[in-house]
Amino acid sequence: MIDIDEMKKRILGTLEEAGNERVISLLPDVIDPAGDPQEPEILAKSLRELLSEGSISIRMTSIPHGRQPLSTADGLAEIDKLSSNYIFNPHERCWEDSRSEEGPPYFQIPEPEVVLTDAGTEKSVALLEKLGYEWWR
Repeated sequence: MIDIDEMKKRILGTLEEAGNERVISLLPDVIDPAGDPQEPEILAKSLRELLSEGSISIRMTSIPHGRQPLSTADGLAEIDKLSSNYIFNPHERCWEDSRSEEGPPYFQIPEPEVVLTDAGTEKSVALLEKLGYEWWR
């Protein structure tokens, strides 16, 4: 299983290009999901550390409400909900957010999104220069 430091690096490396990503979409970018309950837990712990050190911010995003930035405290509270909201779909071999709706219209329920800060961008660029793009693949 991946450790928190490696997960943090992968998150920063993945976010370097786009700058932001929905958390549920980020998980398969940084690991090959196997359904181990520790996968979303390690993601959550890594996001907590990255948020606390100022490398990322969290916002909620949906079509009706747009992107709503969260305070650090609210971001940490949202991160704490991840493990309980994520369920593994063995047929698709991916994690899904149980709060997501089944069909159209999509993206109506606000979901957490990770946003790279300026400090996070500096770290991510340095990581990619040192380790290369998607070094874990």
